[in-house]
Amino acid sequence: MKYLQIPEIAAERKTPAFYFAVEEYVATHFDNDEYFFIWSVQPCLMVGRNQLIENEVNETYCREHGVGIFRRKSGGGCIFSDRGCQQWSYIVKQQNVEETFKKYMGLTAETLKAAGIPAEVTGRNDILVDGKKVAGAAFYTAPNRNVMHNSLLFKADLSILQPCITTNKEKLPSKGVASISSKVTNVGDYTSMTMQELVDFAQHHICGDACRRLTAADMAQIAELEKNWASDDFILGKNPPYTLSCKHRFPDVGIVEAYVSVKNFKIENLRFGGDFFALKPLDELIDALKGTDFTREAVGKALESMDENTFIRGMRNDQLLRLLFGRPPHVAKPEWLRTSMLTNHHYGDTQQIIHEHRLHTICESGLCPNRNECWRNGTATFMIGGDICTRCCRFCNTRSGHPLPLDPNEPLKVAQSIQQMHLRYAVITSVDRDDLPDYGAHHWAETVKECRRLNPQTGIELLIPDFRGKTELIEEMLATKPDVVGHNMETVRRLTPSVRSVATYDTSLAVLRTIAKAGIRCKTGMMLGLGETHDEILEAMDDILATGCSILTLGQYLQPTAQHLPVKAYVTPQQFKEYRDIALSKGFKYVESAPLVRSSYHAEQVLHKKLSDFPQ
Repeated sequence: MKYLQIPEIAAERKTPAFYFAVEEYVATHFDNDEYFFIWSVQPCLMVGRNQLIENEVNETYCREHGVGIFRRKSGGGCIFSDRGCQQWSYIVKQQNVEETFKKYMGLTAETLKAAGIPAEVTGRNDILVDGKKVAGAAFYTAPNRNVMHNSLLFKADLSILQPCITTNKEKLPSKGVASISSKVTNVGDYTSMTMQELVDFAQHHICGDACRRLTAADMAQIAELEKNWASDDFILGKNPPYTLSCKHRFPDVGIVEAYVSVKNFKIENLRFGGDFFALKPLDELIDALKGTDFTREAVGKALESMDENTFIRGMRNDQLLRLLFGRPPHVAKPEWLRTSMLTNHHYGDTQQIIHEHRLHTICESGLCPNRNECWRNGTATFMIGGDICTRCCRFCNTRSGHPLPLDPNEPLKVAQSIQQMHLRYAVITSVDRDDLPDYGAHHWAETVKECRRLNPQTGIELLIPDFRGKTELIEEMLATKPDVVGHNMETVRRLTPSVRSVATYDTSLAVLRTIAKAGIRCKTGMMLGLGETHDEILEAMDDILATGCSILTLGQYLQPTAQHLPVKAYVTPQQFKEYRDIALSKGFKYVESAPLVRSSYHAEQVLHKKLSDFPQ
């Protein structure tokens, strides 16, 4: 990386418009290396590419106090800069946007640390010192290049910062309006270096002695580009009239605003604003929506062939629908889904044993509606491998993230709990452990062996993950000879990609085929109410039967939280009965089908069936 040296220019030209023009010129003309330079300007505001000035800037105050207003091509929020601020500009080879943020925010923070300033990267695009923001990053994409700049507060006049910016209460919630200065600080308070000394240090730390000086010919072309950056047309923009405005803050996206002009119930024009990061111009997205009926259904259909995250960093299509139309209409929960909250001494004993051994159950993590009934009867479904799943399925309430190491004593703890609860039948499941070389298969096998050793008369049912379709890992567990092994399909083929985060429909069918081939009773389950059709349910039944699986559970999907997939329909008890009859007529040997049925609901009843009833 080379440090960019800029010839001295007149003081009145030292504005963001000039330096933005330098960035653009270098990005489009210098393609043989990557470049870095630091610059400072007179007091001004730099508005993000997608922001509306009237929403972000106190224009009256800025005019009265000589604070300039400029617009940049990068996304993000409005920032204040003065002679006490440093802008660190990087013009680098084009790459994945997340990689750009991670690499060059990290490089800025690492340089500050090397200078003795305890900086750390946090959030979407912030650098903190002592828990307060000292720098924010923004970027835009040029042909074959990414342009990224960090705005670093060194000795900024923070008393001017607050009145210049129209305070956003969504970002600064409090009683009244929180002080912006309480959330930011100057790095100059954490070092004995002067501003120029930090500039010199950063230049040497990042670029060494490598540099490139702009020539007179370069400066002439930059001057032409500067005219556009300084023009009212670019800075103020031409906002279309609108009949509807929407605004929402999405985690990991930022604030997104939509201004929609509707005529004859169709979208006539559309503009987006906010502090989000646009990954490319939004014209393609806007053009796709123009002329569309302004309804959730019509806009949703128009978005089906598009991925919103390719336009706005981190944003999904369903979030855009949420922005334009609010939350999907709530489907009222019917009476037949009410469950009994009665408990007895068995419920308390079960709960005590589980918690004493510090075990996890899908009864709790999955918010199972039958927990009270099962625990009253002294049964529970044990969940091994911890309570943090490496996957993030949109129907499941189990926590997602980076799991802890496996507990080597867990197999014995599960076996002892089954023994203390005097269970005739035990069900064991697990989180997905894609972080482990064997996806947790050996831990599974050890758990079953311990349960068999201490509880030779207890029926054992396993509800296993897909182990990424690795047949040898599934066979390792099957070798322990459990009585029943289940793997859930969860939903129909069409909905699988939007419901499950990693698992595929065909991989799950292959898992069932492996179980059935081993001569072990094979079981699977599906949720209804996610938007599947009658024909799709019947098609899934046929696909499942073709694997040799002969045990099926069907239950109602219930939305765990507002962040999960919404319920599209509540299937009536009569419809569930009809699906049970259809499944049995197709050849399933055992079927549980009712609104509150879950994979392990009444699982022990399978043992009442003769082994000869099941395919071997």
